[in-house]
Amino acid sequence: MQHMSRPLLLPLVVCLLFSSVTFAQRNVDKNAHFKRVYPVANEQLSENKANHAIKNFLDLLEIDPQNSHISYKVGRCYLLLNGKKSEAVPYLEKSVVHTSSSAKENYKETDAPIDAYFYLARAYHLDSQFDNAIAAYRKYMTVDKSIDKDHKAEIEWMIQTCLNGKLIVESPISARTENLGPNINSIYDEYSAVVDAAESMLIFTSRRPTSTGGFLDVDDKYFEDIFVSQKENGVWGKPVSIGSKINTEGHEATIGLSADGQELYIYRDDFGDGNIYVCELTGSSWSEPKQLNDNVNSPFRETHASVSADGQTLYFTSDRSGEGGMDIFRSRRLPNGEWGVSENLGSMLNSKYDEEAPFIHPDGKTLFFSSKGHNSMGGYDIFFSINENGKWSTPMNVGHPMNTADDEYFFVMSADGHRAYYSSSNGKGMGGKDIFLVHLDTDRDVPLTVYKGEIVADAKGKRPKNVTIKVTDNETGDLFGLYKPREDNGRFILILHPGENYNIAYEADGYLFKSEKLYVPENTSYFEINRAIQLKPIAVTE
Repeated sequence: MQHMSRPLLLPLVVCLLFSSVTFAQRNVDKNAHFKRVYPVANEQLSENKANHAIKNFLDLLEIDPQNSHISYKVGRCYLLLNGKKSEAVPYLEKSVVHTSSSAKENYKETDAPIDAYFYLARAYHLDSQFDNAIAAYRKYMTVDKSIDKDHKAEIEWMIQTCLNGKLIVESPISARTENLGPNINSIYDEYSAVVDAAESMLIFTSRRPTSTGGFLDVDDKYFEDIFVSQKENGVWGKPVSIGSKINTEGHEATIGLSADGQELYIYRDDFGDGNIYVCELTGSSWSEPKQLNDNVNSPFRETHASVSADGQTLYFTSDRSGEGGMDIFRSRRLPNGEWGVSENLGSMLNSKYDEEAPFIHPDGKTLFFSSKGHNSMGGYDIFFSINENGKWSTPMNVGHPMNTADDEYFFVMSADGHRAYYSSSNGKGMGGKDIFLVHLDTDRDVPLTVYKGEIVADAKGKRPKNVTIKVTDNETGDLFGLYKPREDNGRFILILHPGENYNIAYEADGYLFKSEKLYVPENTSYFEINRAIQLKPIAVTE
């Protein structure tokens, strides 16, 4: 690592000279200052309040720039700050100059503990310096004699993810990513964006000061609230709170949205239990959240969910008994509308590490999810698997630049397969976690038909209420799905698959029954249909 330290020599000399002058100008008692500030900063770091701790540790480092122990602490802080993790590298490089297995958590200590090599490796890893990370991980296993078997296995896995990362970065996919910008993102965390199939509404989670109550959690961040943005002339509008029926002074987070945008799934912490709730769009407002039944929620944590376009299958994550950590489960809707007994999707998808944030594409067979296992580059990577004839394919990493050595998750793809939304703390955003849009450079269309319709007013200018849309197989009569248009504007979205002959029927009290037949050929690529549906009132005779 000598070639990496040489460029730091000149800045280091300048830093030393500047700091000594500053120290003299401040005219402080170094020992007394360390004795007062160090315990406060250390407690802040232990409570994950890194944004406060780093200010105090940098203040101490200004007084004693050669202190390896304080450099180590600064590096540890930066590793906890989304968007700034790469800034840990020079401080942790400096910390390993003087390490000791007997280093104490004490304001008089000047040596860094031995695990400084581990955190240096993590900093290199997160900065995609994979070769340096591998060398530092191996150095750490050499110098720290107290590493137990489990921690050694964890480090060996991190080395493997570095090797994965080298291969993935060397073969990037053709894609262009863009930050959704200041209308959506802020200097605070924004993540877990969900969109309807028409990409007209975006709902996401944020930890900004305008959250309900304006309180800070123990991690020194504001509580999670849910916000809604509508697309206007191709641009996402300023988000507004989803409302007090859903947002409380606690944590609420978006996790899934139905294709028609009328069924929102959210997560509530519930004092550490963690459960999935559903809200329904009535007119232009959302209902109060309803907790899903015991076939989905359990005494364990259920953290994320995605519903299929036909509304009949729910994919969700839980840390109940399974393959290890968080696993992906599936539940099918019963005839009474409730969710049935859930099943683990098995070892093809679920590794011994955590899987999170499943998203079932409107095609009904492509499942995207985040995982720390498989061939991850480190942290959570986004993967996809395709269900063919009831079997899931081997998960594939979606590749770089979407995936990095840090965490990427909450991935949702547009119906046509050309765009995707995901969350990342890659440092290329407004601050913290940000929501990104990726444009996929592909000519491949997803083989499905998006049927967009609107129930329009009748001849007297009145729009029918309580319309039911029943989609069946025209040949067998089997029910494909029941749908409801939005009450406020009459719009609806149906997702239809190739090789099917559909019958689409519209019914409403006081109006004549109306239906149409629609055949979607087997080899149809992505296609959109727009319909204005007008129902005729039943003539009343006296």
